[in-house]
Parts: sequence; structure tokens; C-alpha cells
Amino acid sequence: NLYNDHAIMPEYVGRFSGTNAEAKEMNADSSSAASAHHSTSTRWSVLSERIQGLLLEATAVGVGMEEYCMDMSGLEGAAMRAVREKMMKTDWKKEWEAGRTMFAYGEEMSTDPLEAQMIKAMTTMKQPRRILEIGMFTGYGAAAMLEGCPSARVVSLEIDPFLKGWVEECLAAADASGGSDTAARLNIVTGPALDTLQDLPPSEKFDLVFVDANKSEYRRYIEILLELDLLADRAQIIADNTLYCGIPYTDPLLDSQPARRAFGDAIRDFNQWVKDHPSLQQVILPMRDGVSIIMHTPS
Repeated sequence: NLYNDHAIMPEYVGRFSGTNAEAKEMNADSSSAASAHHSTSTRWSVLSERIQGLLLEATAVGVGMEEYCMDMSGLEGAAMRAVREKMMKTDWKKEWEAGRTMFAYGEEMSTDPLEAQMIKAMTTMKQPRRILEIGMFTGYGAAAMLEGCPSARVVSLEIDPFLKGWVEECLAAADASGGSDTAARLNIVTGPALDTLQDLPPSEKFDLVFVDANKSEYRRYIEILLELDLLADRAQIIADNTLYCGIPYTDPLLDSQPARRAFGDAIRDFNQWVKDHPSLQQVILPMRDGVSIIMHTPS
């Protein structure tokens, strides 16, 4: 027998009942039966249908999950809303072309709304006395932390003088209409963060730090904070973009934006450095582009 030394060949059974495939509605625009129905990962008959279904479900779950979380979250206060609305109305391309900004900006560079609400919640739980923000942009993260702890004072390090005036004006207007004091509790220091960090008085330690600036400098920011003894015992550090475009954990062959590789490599080194540091402990959350919660535990 030809098959004596081989596994028995399965018999042809036609449509596999386990696929739960259903009849498809054909129309004149359909190129084939396979393209004429709504594929899912469980309703498929050919490989291309399965791939289409997996992509469709991944999109539905991924996008739908974030939209649902936003719909069910309500921590955005008046100052945060004022910043977000002004940011969306600002013609950043025009400001750049007019030479008023140091860099070409876009609203996608701001702290994500859902992430900002998480930061506000963490600030509420931490109730820090002094907060340091490294990299402010439009101040959405700063506004979240100011709202999270009404008694806290925030020092924001920002390289672009244009953004200092932009944020101060925005928060002052929001305070005037809402009776708050966020602008009065925010001190914006302009200049490169590696320089301005050196000027911070060590007698005034920080209980909470939010890092969202040059990705290649993350490690040096924290090293300076430690060297100058600027962190209170059990201070909390929130670092944004610590999964930077997936680069820290994916093969370079998968790069869709190779120009970003150096920043992603720097973030990978930063993550490993934090993990190995004797006085730092971290957890990395897969929110948006990655958020690290780092605890300073010198003892």
C-alpha cells in the first residue's frame, strides 16, 4: 500500500463546519465569493479571509477599547479642557512658518487625553507637595497634575519660550473664568532641560516627576535628579513613551520609520538602566506609546 509508512490522508469534506462560514451575498462589485461577506477570525474558509478577519477584529478591539475608555472617563477638568481646546485650534504650521516656534509642532505631540487623566488620578492619590515636569509642550500634563492636587506647585522645564507664553495665557484665562489658581501654581523655566535641571535648588525636593522630553536624554535627566539629590524619598516618576513606536522590543527589520531608531534604542537602554538601578523600581504599562511608573526607593 502506498500509504503504509505514512499518516492516513484526510478525506475531502467540503466546507468545514467548524469555520461557521455563512452564505455570502453576491453583487456585481464582488470579485469573488471570498470578498462578498464580513470576515472574522472564526468565519473564514481561505487564508486571506482569516487575515482580513484578524485585522478587522484587532481594529475593532484596539480602537473600540480606547474610545470606550475615553467615553467612560471623566477626569478632564476646566484647565485641562482649556489647554486641549486651544491646542486643537492653534495653527501650529503657521506658527512654525512664521518663525515663532523652535520646532514644527502638532497636537499629536501632547500628552494623550486618557493618559493625562490617569496622571491626574495618580497625582490625586500621591498628593505631592512639589512636582517637576521635564518637557511641557502645551501644558496638558501640567494642567492634569495641577488639577489632581490643588495644593501642589509645578515646575515645568520647557525649551521653547513661545510655549511658556502660550500656556501661561491659556491657564490665566481658564482661571479667570473658573475661579481657579492653576497659573499661579505653575512655574515655567525655559531652556534645555539638561541645563535647567542643574539650576534647581537641592533644598526643594520633588515628590512627583513627569518626563516627556527628548527621548535620548531620559537616562541623563534621572541621573541628574539623583546626583543633585532632587528626589524626595519614595518620589514617583512617570515617564512617557517608554515603548517608543515599539522599537525597544521589535526587530529593526520591522521599522516603518528608521529615523526614529536611535530614540527607540535610547529608550530601550533607559528602561534597562532603570530596571537594574538599586534605588529605582518600575512597572511599564502598555498604554498608548508606553508609560513607566518609577518609584525612588533609596533605602
